[in-house]
Amino acid sequence: MILREDSENYILITQHDHAYIAGELLSHFKKEFIAVEHFESFKFAVHQHDRAWVIPDSHPLLNDVTQKPFTFLDFPEKLKLYFYKLGIEQVNQANSYAALLCSMHYSNLASSSASETARQFIEREKLRQNHLIAKLKIPHTRLLQYQLKLLKFCDELSLFICMNKPGATKEEEVPQFRKGFVDSEFFHENGESKIIASYKDRNTIKFNSNPFEDIFEVKIHLKRVSKKLVSDIGIADAYLAEPSTFFKVSIGSPERK
Repeated sequence: MILREDSENYILITQHDHAYIAGELLSHFKKEFIAVEHFESFKFAVHQHDRAWVIPDSHPLLNDVTQKPFTFLDFPEKLKLYFYKLGIEQVNQANSYAALLCSMHYSNLASSSASETARQFIEREKLRQNHLIAKLKIPHTRLLQYQLKLLKFCDELSLFICMNKPGATKEEEVPQFRKGFVDSEFFHENGESKIIASYKDRNTIKFNSNPFEDIFEVKIHLKRVSKKLVSDIGIADAYLAEPSTFFKVSIGSPERK
C-alpha cells in the first residue's frame, strides 16, 4: 500500500493500481528507447509487477509501532517475501517472460536486506530465473537487463506520482526523488544527467528532459480513509467502507515549456 495523509484522512493507493500507472507510462515512452522484441510480454510485466500486493492491499493492516497502515516500505519482511513469490507464480501462469522480469525485479528489491530470509528468497528466485531463461531459449540477458532498467524508471516515476501530493514543491517531495531517478541518465537527451520530475502545477508534471512521445494523462485511483473511522472500527473495515475516487495528472511537459 502507498500512504499519504492529511490531518483527517489516510490517503491510500494500492500497489497494483500504482503498477498499472507504470505500464501506462511505458506505453508513451519514446520509441527510440523501446525494443520491439518481447515488447507485449514486457508491457505485461510492468503492468503486473506489483501483483504480489493484491491480497495484502485488499485487507490493510495497522502497524503497531507507527499506529498507521502498513505500507510497502514497512510491511513485515517474511510476509512480503511470501507474497512476492505468490505474485511471480501468478504472473507465470499467464506469461513466463513477464514472470522472469518480475522475479528479477523482486530479487533486486530483496537484495537491500541482509536477512537470511531475503538471501534464501533471492537464491530460490535465481533458480527460477535460470529455469525460465532455459525454457524460453533466451541467449543472453542484455535485453532483460535493459528492460529491467526501464521497468524501474516507470515504477519510480509512478511512485513519484502516487507518493507526492498533487502540486508538491521540491521541498515537499518525497526525498528519494528530489534529485532525479536512479539510473535514468540513459533516458535523458544528453545521456549524462538524471531525469528529474517536478510539478509544474497541481495537475501537470514536467521534466528536465522529456522521455515521452507526447503529453498524456494518467488516472490515480485512491481511497480517503477517515482516521476517526479507523479508530472506531479498525483499518480493514474502514478501508472497505470508504468509496474509491481518483485524480488525473498530465505527464510529459518539458521544463522549458
